[in-house]
Amino acid sequence: MSGIVGIYNLDGRPVNPALLMRMIDKIAYRGPDGLGDWIDGPIGLGHVILHTTPESIHEKQPLIDENGNFCIVLDGRVDNREELQTALEAKGARLQTGTDVELILRSYDCWGVECLKKIIGDFAFSIWDRQNRQLFCARDPLGIKPFYYYIDGSTFLFGSELRPLFEDTNVQQRPNEGMIGEYLAVAITDNEETLYQDIFRLPPAHFLLVRPGMFQKERYWDINPAKEVRYRTDEEYAEHFLEIFKEAVRCRLRSHRPVGAELSGGLDSSSVVGVIQSLYREEGLNDLGFETFSLVFPGLGCDESGYIKDVAQMWHIESNAVCTDDMALTSCYTEQVHRYQDFPDYPNGVMLYPLMSLAKEKGFRVLLTGLGGDEWLAGSLYHYADFLRQFKILSLIRQVRYDRQFNDDGIPAVTLPSIPVLRLGVFPLVPWTWRYLIKRVLGRTGIPSWIDAQFARRIRLYERLNRENIRLRFSTFAQQDIYNNNLAYGFLFHGYESGNRSESWFGVEKRHPFMDKRVVEYALALPEEQRWRWDQPKFVVRRAMQGLVPERILRRDTKADFSHVFAEALQVRESGRLFDSLLIESMRWVDGEILRKIYRKMAQNFASGDPTYISYVWKLWMTFGIELWFNTTFSKKQAVSLPNAA
Repeated sequence: MSGIVGIYNLDGRPVNPALLMRMIDKIAYRGPDGLGDWIDGPIGLGHVILHTTPESIHEKQPLIDENGNFCIVLDGRVDNREELQTALEAKGARLQTGTDVELILRSYDCWGVECLKKIIGDFAFSIWDRQNRQLFCARDPLGIKPFYYYIDGSTFLFGSELRPLFEDTNVQQRPNEGMIGEYLAVAITDNEETLYQDIFRLPPAHFLLVRPGMFQKERYWDINPAKEVRYRTDEEYAEHFLEIFKEAVRCRLRSHRPVGAELSGGLDSSSVVGVIQSLYREEGLNDLGFETFSLVFPGLGCDESGYIKDVAQMWHIESNAVCTDDMALTSCYTEQVHRYQDFPDYPNGVMLYPLMSLAKEKGFRVLLTGLGGDEWLAGSLYHYADFLRQFKILSLIRQVRYDRQFNDDGIPAVTLPSIPVLRLGVFPLVPWTWRYLIKRVLGRTGIPSWIDAQFARRIRLYERLNRENIRLRFSTFAQQDIYNNNLAYGFLFHGYESGNRSESWFGVEKRHPFMDKRVVEYALALPEEQRWRWDQPKFVVRRAMQGLVPERILRRDTKADFSHVFAEALQVRESGRLFDSLLIESMRWVDGEILRKIYRKMAQNFASGDPTYISYVWKLWMTFGIELWFNTTFSKKQAVSLPNAA
């Protein structure tokens, strides 16, 4: 975990050293082990480092090659080091340090932008190519590492966070109403825009080439929709998955300190811990120590202590149980907005702060997680449409009966046609353009009632929420849905960026084996019955983890829900009558009266133990976050330049 910043004056002006140092200072917390800067005329690069691998101890960034042709700054990690090193040596490259940053620099020297097809890992980097007067920037395929940038006719700025970009006084803080509308609608579809006009995120799996008169952005990786994995038996699928997953875990265990893991007691995190322990025992990889870190909620329905204990006892490992504290209810959200100049963290992320704090206190800088298991291997309710398209009506009825526990519609599962089957089975069979027109004719815009109608029209919110942001076509609706949710639209990437900030604040790097590119490619190539078979989501994972995960967890068909932390945090904030006086209501972005009714309904249901309160918390939290961000960032400004704003 590190941080990068940079300046490229496209008009040839020399970089201002004071500006570069101010930018570095704004992300200094990301790199307690040192900082570096480098300036060469119109280009300036900055770096702060947190050592998390043995090789990183020897890194010196920005790194310049021996001929002075290239200079790189990297926030990231190379996970296929041996494979990449072998390929480089075959090309005649001479490695001097073998650090990850050198591997990437040499790869660019050998293959140019094609080097990205050879690197596996989580990364965001920028390379100055002196001969071509060109800046080459890239972000990893799944968007684990963040990359923000600003460009106008004379300047290109980039950084691991938004805040450093505002150190340049030419970069104005102007609200981006379109993106604000997406946040308020709880539907962040765009994966490039930010809450500020003219400031962008580099999308995952993309690179930039920047030089005077040229700004080129391209995708370098995507899922191959034609790829299929087909075996005769379930055992063959499971064996292949375990082989890939073991390598995804193995390459993430590289650390100069003890490695830890988040353990929730769910299938995904338990699988990571089980594979870690099997690798340690089979290959003798661990001589530094290993512990798990778990968040527990004694007395609440979401407490998973029993499952956590099962895993710890099975592998005889030290398990740290941490109770969440009141941090999720305090003013930390205001502090975050001041610190990041961005949307605050979410309560279900803030509740992990005590866990990360303990890990840091005990000397752990690397934590492996189960993030990605739900996203890539839990299957999709759009398997209804696949059954219908194949005229497998009996199979559909059987699947709907099993799926009752996974949908929130409250419709008798065997009732056909029911709302879930119409929405998830029939409607997808209608061509997208027809669906678009049908919804318009029926007035089903999907625009929430609490968003001001005039504001929604001005920013074309309907078009934003209903755009067909799909590059690829898959053979099944289930595959298409998984791809759309995880690689086409922006909510998950926004979540990864928020998580990255909080990890950096605590000096911890989280690594996610289920988010390994090789695991993702395998998951999307599986037939749906390996992802979700009748009453068993993650079927292939359950089969692969036999003997590595306690049987009780392999059979588990429930998931803990932490929505209560949202409700509690909102109630603490509302004690100051937050929703009574909204600045964003005065901007005519939202209907405050509707939001106040929603809040009262949520509070009433939560107090009475009615679980339907959950349906309200995200609407209210996104409104709260935008209000806090806008109020903190703009309330003291004399004017906010927006069309038709009150």
